[in-house]
Amino acid sequence: MTPEVLVIGHLVKDLVGEGWRLGGGAHYAATQFSRLGMRVGVVTAHGEEIEHPQLPRVEWNVVNSLETTTFENVYTDGKRAQRVAGRAGTIGYDDIPPEWRDAPIILFAPVLDEIDEALPSQIAARETLVALGAQGWLRRLDDGQVRPIDFEVEPAWLAGQLVFVSEEDVEDADAVSGWQQKVRMVVLTRGRRGYTIWNADGAFSPPTQLVAEIDPTGAGDVFAAAFTYKYALGGDPLAAGRFAHAAASLAVQGEGIDGIGTRPEIEAQVQREAAVGAG
Repeated sequence: MTPEVLVIGHLVKDLVGEGWRLGGGAHYAATQFSRLGMRVGVVTAHGEEIEHPQLPRVEWNVVNSLETTTFENVYTDGKRAQRVAGRAGTIGYDDIPPEWRDAPIILFAPVLDEIDEALPSQIAARETLVALGAQGWLRRLDDGQVRPIDFEVEPAWLAGQLVFVSEEDVEDADAVSGWQQKVRMVVLTRGRRGYTIWNADGAFSPPTQLVAEIDPTGAGDVFAAAFTYKYALGGDPLAAGRFAHAAASLAVQGEGIDGIGTRPEIEAQVQREAAVGAG
């Protein structure tokens, strides 16, 4: 069966305390799509020690790997530093089940350059909404540490309709606006300072409300999934931005995936944020 949304990227072991918990952009995005009631297919790669989370309506296609991508995240004054203790294999076109390639929505959620950079252009030729989480293509592994790469105006992976990027992954955050010449829309998340949308109508930085933050890990992936979902329903980028910000606001108020909301919960958060803004 063709899923309603296809998510591609590594599942990750996030080291916490004396153990680890499951993470990665694909995990957070798939969880958000699942809680929005969508049928989800996930193409990922990891070692044999990983057991898939039991998410409703989610199917998994795993590229077997000797290792699992493993991160240690350290936050200082809201900024993240990452150490890498393992990395799973690359995901390419042949790793996607043929019937999944026609999913109406596809979200690429790489964490560390694990998706073949030619894959988005191979997929984008189809009649589908392709969204790109840029983070994993903007980072490299350097002596066990995650480092940013030099900014590219026309990277090979830039093919689709939507691009999501965090300001922590680029030195000149506003430079990503140039990507809008190649795609329909670029969305820059700015952490607690909200987000900016660039499209054919210009740049938009809607006001946002702060929430009590417990765990910011995965918030950008939740934002991307929720934005893509809402945008696919009606094509309104501002409504999609409000919905996505509310989804991320809920997500950071819980540990791991615990705070990720359902559609009614997210819509209620949209209303709360609107009420605070109006007041």
